[in-house]
Amino acid sequence: MTRKIPKKLGIPVRAIARRYAGLVVLAGFSFLGFIVVISSPNAEPLERSERSWPISVTIARPEALAPVLLAFGKVESRQVAILKTTISAPVNEVFVHEGAWVEEGDLLIQLDVAEADLAVKIAQASFNRSSAQLASVETEYELAKNLLPHFQELNSIADSKLGRATDLNTKDMISDSALDEARQEASERGIALQQQLAAVADFPNKLLQQQATVEESKAQLDKAKLDLDQTGIRAPFSGRVITNEVARGDRVIAGTSLIQIAGSAGLEVRASLPTEIGYALNQSILRGSRVLASAEVDGRPFKFELDRLSADVKPGQSGIDVFFRNERNEALDIGRVVSLTIRLPQEEDVIPMPVHALYENQTLFKVEENRLEAISYEPAGDYLDADGKFGILVRSAQMNAGDTIMVSQLPRAITGLLVDPIELGGAGAAMASDSGP
Repeated sequence: MTRKIPKKLGIPVRAIARRYAGLVVLAGFSFLGFIVVISSPNAEPLERSERSWPISVTIARPEALAPVLLAFGKVESRQVAILKTTISAPVNEVFVHEGAWVEEGDLLIQLDVAEADLAVKIAQASFNRSSAQLASVETEYELAKNLLPHFQELNSIADSKLGRATDLNTKDMISDSALDEARQEASERGIALQQQLAAVADFPNKLLQQQATVEESKAQLDKAKLDLDQTGIRAPFSGRVITNEVARGDRVIAGTSLIQIAGSAGLEVRASLPTEIGYALNQSILRGSRVLASAEVDGRPFKFELDRLSADVKPGQSGIDVFFRNERNEALDIGRVVSLTIRLPQEEDVIPMPVHALYENQTLFKVEENRLEAISYEPAGDYLDADGKFGILVRSAQMNAGDTIMVSQLPRAITGLLVDPIELGGAGAAMASDSGP
């Protein structure tokens, strides 16, 4: 039996159920969502942590260190001989050429000896002739001195004869003509005696003149022999041939440059340094300090010591030339360019730093409580440690002994940056550190 729905309310029940069904469903889902929200766990916000940059550091230990100066120098010799000839002759033979090593006295070039030998023979003949003439004069001088007493005796006899003739003539015992003959003879003997006396007195002058002629001819002979010796060009000292300007068959004249030799005993290195550095080195020498330099040539180490400074600044140069001598006088190739490492006077209160640890505007960083702090520095020169590592000597009024200094290259380096320092040790370790984290 079907039950009927009452219509007392005036609205059918089914219509009401359809109208509010959606609201009921919405309310149910809202309730379920509320339950899920209130029953889920609480999510705490994430905290962002500051990054710490790993760096290498060292402890500042200021000390007195000697900076270095890197300069290029040229090997030269204090003894450079340009050998020339004093005669005119053809070149017979050239025994050495450019670059050859020669010892003192070695025959380098031989000139033709024919002309020089002929000149020696002519000079020898002239000397012999003048020597013979001198001997003749000496003989004549001895003869004149030996004859002088005889002339004097003859003159005395003539005077006596004249006296007797005069007495006899006064007594009319001889004629006047006989007296005249006696007078003539006495006069002739007197003239002869005076001539002999003059000759004897003049012979010393003749001897001096002839001796001078002999000496002159002897000098010409010696000159001819010297020219003959000059046909053989020999090394004046041990060294290396720099240039050779003649060849076999050339004819040279007096004054022609034949060959150039640089002595090995006076090798030195000439370098041009800034004037103020040269002045500082000169002051060190005046104080009695040694200024040393080193170089490596073909894998061999060489030591040098500053010998002197140039007296002036050469035209076209901004610096002054300094000269370093080799301590052991070892052989170096003349004209070769070497890289010198010059030890400058010591600087006080400096520390060596690797180049990559220094930043622009003369800035480096120290570490305070794991954060960077920029400080300014003053460069005091280049530096090479015992291992040959290159660095820069610096000093700073903002840096004290014991401060922690960053020796890494950190592109993001700024004051306040958080870092994680790793200590390398002393200055040598800082010099050997890598370029960055």
